[in-house]
Amino acid sequence: MPRRLYQYLNAAALVALTGLTLTACQQDQPTSPSDGSGTDGEEIIDFELTPAGIAAAKASVMVGTHKLPTVSLREQTFSRMNASVGGVDNSPFDLTYSKGPVVKAARNYVVFVNCVTPATPATCWGDGTLTPANFLRDLNGSDFIRLVNEYITADAKLNFPVTSMRTQATFANRNRATLQEIQAIVADAVTRMGGASASGYTAIYHVFLPKDTEVCIVAGNCYSPSDPASWAFCAFHGSVNFGSSQHVLFTVEPYQGVSGCQVPGQTPHGLIDATASTLSHELFETITDPDFDGWFNGLFGFEMSDICASFGSNQTLSLRQYFLQSEYSNTKHLCTGQAPA
Repeated sequence: MPRRLYQYLNAAALVALTGLTLTACQQDQPTSPSDGSGTDGEEIIDFELTPAGIAAAKASVMVGTHKLPTVSLREQTFSRMNASVGGVDNSPFDLTYSKGPVVKAARNYVVFVNCVTPATPATCWGDGTLTPANFLRDLNGSDFIRLVNEYITADAKLNFPVTSMRTQATFANRNRATLQEIQAIVADAVTRMGGASASGYTAIYHVFLPKDTEVCIVAGNCYSPSDPASWAFCAFHGSVNFGSSQHVLFTVEPYQGVSGCQVPGQTPHGLIDATASTLSHELFETITDPDFDGWFNGLFGFEMSDICASFGSNQTLSLRQYFLQSEYSNTKHLCTGQAPA
């Protein structure tokens, strides 16, 4: 049975452990302009939600989910960690491979939900003409994505292309989606792109929810800025089985321009930085631990991006600038923004 990840142990358990060296932030530079299309000239594929998608969601079997906690929950966990000690061999923060699958190459399907004209993906989740799809294309052509190479034993660069999709959804609880409603969106997106041939470990679906749309994994475990008592996460990734022929990897990306998710000082280039940093977090964890039996830290339940979520630096990806969180490297035994040579 795939393991179920507990997000973090309490901070007291970390105090006795060796601290972690964090990469220094580079000087901020202005974001380079995009080509003006908002999608690098690629068509956005529209699709409709159907009764078949709802039925598939109701009959689906979740493998699991893993969430990125709110900023305050991250701070509670890591506030007493000593960041002054260098990386050490056999670090307690190193990840262990549990022999499950990893993703060596996959198409990213970016699913924009309820971003209605005259709004665009750039105005809903980015800046200027930069969208989450622009970021994923820039990431795919950069060395930054090679941070996963040591875990997947393959070169990730240029192996994670992007397709943009778009739909409109009505949620039963108005502005708050359930996990089953997210699954229905994913099921219809998979069907639109070819069904079984657009699932498995060669496809990752990223569901983007606009500002003021909340989402719950279960009641009380939500992205819910309007309800702090249930607000536990900023994004999550998961895997789900639709019948016997479709195993689907997905992430859920709510609006990140809120104080509970946007790390102070994280957005020198605007909203796109918060969006991109969270998206890279969920993508890298999906690549390295898609079914929760790949690469993770068994002592604390961390995946690749968790321990470094509050630290970052300015990164140049395909000539554009993004301020992105660091990632954990087993090779270096610390958080870094530079892939091992």
